[in-house]
Amino acid sequence: MSNNENIFNTRQRNIGFRSSDIAAIFYLILVTCGVIYLVLNVQGHPFLLAYIKFFFLATFGECLRRRITQDNWIPDHLIARALIWGCFGVWIAMSFMIMDSGVKWFVSTSSLSKPVTAFAISAWMNIFSGYGFFMMLTHFITDRMLDEGIKAPTEYLRSNGFPRWAKIVGLCLIFFWTPAHTITFLLPNIWRVVFAAYLSVALGAILSFASDSGSRAARTA
Repeated sequence: MSNNENIFNTRQRNIGFRSSDIAAIFYLILVTCGVIYLVLNVQGHPFLLAYIKFFFLATFGECLRRRITQDNWIPDHLIARALIWGCFGVWIAMSFMIMDSGVKWFVSTSSLSKPVTAFAISAWMNIFSGYGFFMMLTHFITDRMLDEGIKAPTEYLRSNGFPRWAKIVGLCLIFFWTPAHTITFLLPNIWRVVFAAYLSVALGAILSFASDSGSRAARTA
């Protein structure tokens, strides 16, 4: 058995529940309570609230992915990642407003039902407008900047892992983000960014399992 296989098998054996997981669960519960309080009581600053929600919740998704793939909760440059996620939260909040208003204006003379309209907004945002891919591409580049240092963006796109990343993101946009954001646009406005932040936690788990499957395939090839 090679050293890589030993490392992989050791990580698989150590992935079981541990005390730090309890702390992570309490963290998620505490942040959830705080977010609900802010949503219900502070509604005059939507972009600040979006920043806070993604700062804490999307960063938790980043930590969850680290826990699943590397057996510990704290990724490198955690604070920098949280600050970047907050900026993405503002970007996403603005995009929700623009996409919602734009698509509703476009279909205002039709008799589309609310679910169909929500699906149209989500499909436009994630597939047809290119926004979903561009946003995730921006996140891919900022991640690589933290991991590898600052380079020209094209340097990151030439990395060996980029084609597989692009394939996974394309599938996620169609099969995960489009149906998930259909639900998002069925929710009242004040809950949309909250739901999107929790989706980022779920996506962290999905991408980690995809990464794990790819690593396993590479080792057995």
